[in-house]
Amino acid sequence: MIFGIGVDVLEAARIKKVFDKYGEHFVERLLMPAERAQLAKTKRTERFLAMRFAAKEAIVKAMGTGFAHGIWIRDVGVVQNTWGRPEVAYSPRGEKVRRKLGIGDGHVTLTDEAGLIVAVAVLERASATKRKRRVSARATARKRR
Repeated sequence: MIFGIGVDVLEAARIKKVFDKYGEHFVERLLMPAERAQLAKTKRTERFLAMRFAAKEAIVKAMGTGFAHGIWIRDVGVVQNTWGRPEVAYSPRGEKVRRKLGIGDGHVTLTDEAGLIVAVAVLERASATKRKRRVSARATARKRR
């Protein structure tokens, strides 16, 4: 079952302008460590940054939090698996919020055309089995207190 869907569209030139002005400081503020590692391997820095920015926006829209309610811009992200497929990633804080909201797997797709970047994120609800285990674990912890 779907928890949420998020979409973001942005002009790549907007991110290029910010990168040109702030350089590495912008990269450090935007990217998770795993994303920075992948950035080091790319030849199209501005495109990479624009796609990650759009993906982060789409993910937090799907979460329903925006960059608030315990989620910062480096708490969500996108890393490519060995096949090049983009996958949703969370920092430890983002993971905690994800679990609290009952979000399971996440999916994201990215594309660019004519200077526009489009990101779509779909987040699933956590499976009933996983939710039951968490509720059971919490109940057991309360009984021990």
